[in-house]
Amino acid sequence: MAKIFEGTLIFVCFITLFTFLECEIHEAFFSGDCKKATTFCKHECIDIDKGFICKCHSGYQLQKDGQSCQRISGYQFIGSNGISVDTHHLSSVQSIPSSQQHNLVHSEANNQISYNKLTLKNENHNVILGNKVDTFSPVQDHVELGATGHLAPLAIMRPPTCDEIICQNGGHCVARGPAAKCDCLLGFGGRYCDKNVPVKYPKFSGDGYMAFPVLTDGYKQFEVKLNIRPDRSNGLILFSGEKKNAESDFFSIALMDGFVEFRYDCGTGMAVIKSKDRVDIGDWNMVTVKRVGNEGSLKLNDHDMIQGLSQGAYSRLTLRLKLYLGGYIDMHSIAERVGVTQSFVGCIQSMNINNEQYDMRQVDFFGQAELGLNVGECSSEECLGVTCQNGGLCTATSADKHVCLCLLGWTGELCQQRIEIHVPYFGGHSFVRHPGLERSSLSFTEIEMVFKPISWEGLILYNGYTNDRKGDFISLAMREGHLEFKFDLGTGPGVLRSIQHVTLNEWHHVKVTRTGLQGIMEIDNQLRVEGNAEGGFTQLTLLQDLYIGGHENFDQISKLANLTSSYTGCIQKMIINGRPLEVVSDAREGINIDNCDHPCVDQPCLNAGECQPDKGEYNCYCPLGYHGSDCEDIIEEKIDAAHFSGHSYLMYSEKDIIERVNGNKIDVQMKIKPETKDGLLFWSGKHYPLTSSSDFFALGFTNGALILRYNLGGGEVKITYNSTNLFDGKWHDIRVQRDKTDSFIMVDNSQVVEGSSPGRYTILNTDQRLFIGGMPEVSQNSLNKFTSGFHGCIKDLMLAEDYLFNLVDHAESGRNVHSCQTL
Repeated sequence: MAKIFEGTLIFVCFITLFTFLECEIHEAFFSGDCKKATTFCKHECIDIDKGFICKCHSGYQLQKDGQSCQRISGYQFIGSNGISVDTHHLSSVQSIPSSQQHNLVHSEANNQISYNKLTLKNENHNVILGNKVDTFSPVQDHVELGATGHLAPLAIMRPPTCDEIICQNGGHCVARGPAAKCDCLLGFGGRYCDKNVPVKYPKFSGDGYMAFPVLTDGYKQFEVKLNIRPDRSNGLILFSGEKKNAESDFFSIALMDGFVEFRYDCGTGMAVIKSKDRVDIGDWNMVTVKRVGNEGSLKLNDHDMIQGLSQGAYSRLTLRLKLYLGGYIDMHSIAERVGVTQSFVGCIQSMNINNEQYDMRQVDFFGQAELGLNVGECSSEECLGVTCQNGGLCTATSADKHVCLCLLGWTGELCQQRIEIHVPYFGGHSFVRHPGLERSSLSFTEIEMVFKPISWEGLILYNGYTNDRKGDFISLAMREGHLEFKFDLGTGPGVLRSIQHVTLNEWHHVKVTRTGLQGIMEIDNQLRVEGNAEGGFTQLTLLQDLYIGGHENFDQISKLANLTSSYTGCIQKMIINGRPLEVVSDAREGINIDNCDHPCVDQPCLNAGECQPDKGEYNCYCPLGYHGSDCEDIIEEKIDAAHFSGHSYLMYSEKDIIERVNGNKIDVQMKIKPETKDGLLFWSGKHYPLTSSSDFFALGFTNGALILRYNLGGGEVKITYNSTNLFDGKWHDIRVQRDKTDSFIMVDNSQVVEGSSPGRYTILNTDQRLFIGGMPEVSQNSLNKFTSGFHGCIKDLMLAEDYLFNLVDHAESGRNVHSCQTL
């Protein structure tokens, strides 16, 4: 930076007019040159011999630092008693003591102020003292009233000029009204267009507009829906036409004295359709206009529809201009045709044309607005004064509403309340984020869900390939009351839509599958829906995170998904590719998750029982020692024969037990009395996650067949004993043996089925746990080898011919196990 001399050069000028005018100009000399000090001077830099000085634009005064500039104020009167009045706006004498106000008279009619017999008129620059009139040049700086009643010039007001205005970011200055101002391009605002103003809910002040692409599908007909909040009774809301002056084909929607007028001309005569009722100024109003050929209609809020007809024989509308919202680039040129000279003043919440919801942001920010002038943001002050607690953030959800985005575990208007989630509820501004499916669904994808929608629209599930709105994706969403499944393999989406509406406020079960290009959707008892993705690609790659209930940024969702709003409703169960997904507890992140209205929220299960929702009902999973519908009963008797309900299990981890399961041999004996034809009896393996190559050893029923399955690392073997004699209500002896790769099943000491596992591995390695009668999340943890726990009774369990143990007493933990009457 240039070095400043210690001394400041001050020039003082004296002009005698009744008294004197004193002007101080603080010109400071700096070493260097303007080329090197490009940003040092705030307005202008002037090179002089071996240095430079700073200058200010007209209407500004150089400050004592020699580099910054300050705007010169308006009129000021200073009396003999030191009273000062700034007359820049000529609107108030409140700052003058009441004892002196009788000497000062303000007339707004002719924009003048009088002090005793002294009158100053800014429009002609006349100064009147008694009967004398003096005219000051606009360039004089001050007017001062001395002790003798003399007058000295003090900042005479001048007509508005753009010489003093420097507009930024493409704005341009206009001398409009009492002062010059900057007209700002879309996305900018402030006095000098120096502030970024992202627009989503546009606010118009009567001197601006927005422009959208030409309406190409309105030739024969169109329907426009606008949600507006007008602040004035007159103004152009929407306009497009064939020519810039609207002399031929055009249509417009405008406010005239508070009434809505819909005008259109197909080329042979104009139709004018006017509402019978006025809009509600300052409140939201829904305006709907339709045109089919030369027939048109207008509906305001819930009032009756008004119909009309354009003149002449033509019924086609040619539109070549952009679609202008809130005003037009030249209101004067179209005023006679549209009926108003003013632009709209107020806010516009939404615009829907031909069932397309317009995104009113700029095209650079994923919106559709191509250009605009002097457009503000209605929601800009929604979060002022709002303090969200516990890490929550305030965001505007509409033009006049906001919400605190609360982190998982917090709820309330300001995120002030802790919450434990039992059945998650998504409120329309919510989401949870999970790891994506990546390449686990290349050829096959399956999603099973139990949900209760409350709104007809909203994203339920989304997983994409990239964040640039391109590539592979899958989505589940409510769309116009239907459930819609989309999947794109890179060359165009397949779209599966439920045939019937999905009833709101009721629980539903849906299962969607995709195999290659083909998709299937099954929901409740509706007919199955099938469909194919476009193109020839058959594999699905999803590298981004998986979102449930909404998305944190809809600008990252594929354009072909066409999703803009979050889900409102409950999600009780989610299974993806056979693995149950804990919607909340497994999430990486979540926003605004609350509890659904469900019995489990009230924690009805006693004695540390676990409440499991079953659509609108629930089941209690009781710990060992308790049973009953709500785990209210204590089991006091010793259990020699254990009963399992299909949602039960006993878990063991004692060394003496595990060493008789792992290794290269196993010998299991038990008595069973099965009650259903499906269920897991015995399991030792990896708890989670099990893979196709993981070691495991399992025995259970599938469709009535008793099946032994195991994998020692070289591949799985499946040995099946198929007999209906096991379901006769009697006890049956079961024995299973494995010696290295070879094994057999023996039933009732007579019937034997044998088999061998592939590969050369002979030792079983598990996670040191044994489950009897089932296990948590059977389908997930067994990779769908079994779908439920055992339903029936088990007793007399023995391992390795020498270890007979009591099922319940030796268990480390268990669920829903009680006594089975011994027969």
